[in-house]
Amino acid sequence: MFLGGINLLSLFSGISGAELSPRQVGTPLKNVALSWLEQINHKRNLIDHADVQQLNGDRLEQLMNALGGFDPIVGGSPCNNLAGSNRHHRDGFQGKESALFYDYFCILDLVKCIMTKKSMNFL
Repeated sequence: MFLGGINLLSLFSGISGAELSPRQVGTPLKNVALSWLEQINHKRNLIDHADVQQLNGDRLEQLMNALGGFDPIVGGSPCNNLAGSNRHHRDGFQGKESALFYDYFCILDLVKCIMTKKSMNFL
């Protein structure tokens, strides 16, 4: 289905399992929002976003226009403040790192709004 590769928006990569999975099943990655792929000789377009909180609607729309949209959006927010072994700073979703969980869903909503706006323009 994606013989030419996929455009992947990756938020909070962690150990990067979601980014490696398509390659393992033979689906190449066309455009990826990560810099770590350089370490595995990834030869496609890499777009690095150092701070996911700066990824606003304008930037997402710009990326979607340039890339033709995103095929999957993957990620999982940091669990630093949720992990059982972190006995000193287990602040839950109010913790500095784990609060990024809410940013993940804001970005998903922004992408959905942009896609809805684009589909309405085609009607």
